[in-house]
Amino acid sequence: MSDEMLSSPSTLKNALMRFIRSTGVVNRSAAESLDAEWKRIVGPDLGRRSTARKVRDGIVEVVVTNSATLEELRGFMHETVLEQMKTNLPQSNIRSIRYVRAR
Repeated sequence: MSDEMLSSPSTLKNALMRFIRSTGVVNRSAAESLDAEWKRIVGPDLGRRSTARKVRDGIVEVVVTNSATLEELRGFMHETVLEQMKTNLPQSNIRSIRYVRAR
């Protein structure tokens, strides 16, 4: 690209967006934001023992470290956490949470 083409704000913006997408920075940022919101909702104790990884087809995938955490989240807190995730992240169209045990 010539210097003249790069001086155009829209051309520079497009080039930067292509670079960001190709490096995966956007996906990492979204995953980090999702996990930060998850940890804020479940609190520091459960946040240390679980990680929200991604939202796919409206399902949040959460990795948990042990069966006690899995049971606590799946049983006692599931509905409350799900409603808060839906409310706090409406653009994600969350409809369910899937818990996965870390290996």
